Amino acid sequence: MLSKILYRAAIVAALILMTACGGGDDDGRRLGEMIVGTWQRGWNKGDVIIDGDTDLEPENFTYDLFVFRGDGSYNGMVREGTFTAYDKEGKVIYNGDYRCDNNNLKLTYLDDDKVKRTILAQVVSFTDSSVLIRYDYEQKGITVTFIIRKQTNATNG
Repeated sequence: MLSKILYRAAIVAALILMTACGGGDDDGRRLGEMIVGTWQRGWNKGDVIIDGDTDLEPENFTYDLFVFRGDGSYNGMVREGTFTAYDKEGKVIYNGDYRCDNNNLKLTYLDDDKVKRTILAQVVSFTDSSVLIRYDYEQKGITVTFIIRKQTNATNG
């Protein structure tokens, strides 16, 4: 149950950062032009950093893949999930809409009870192949920073 809650919070935060992006950075590039495609959360040491008083570890955040589509929709899934994005209980994992600029990502989705939820996150930095995201997980009083990397061998869309 705890990992399911943590997963959802992490997915929502990540997705919020990537929603329909605009605004360019110093060299004129826009995250919104680069975000469309399939991205994987980093699983290496240091790819997830948790700041705050908690016993949670990076492994507790089980989100894994994020698919951002050109129409502003996204899909996020857990590590053991599939591209049909169902969790272990058979529930769809975070289908929703996203908006982003070079500094912020906003994910909007319906939770299991069909209540509209929004996650807001900060884009710390981005390149053509990676995005560093930070969000406050208010329920636990922590800040989570993690990296996602563009998948070049996955079908983007």
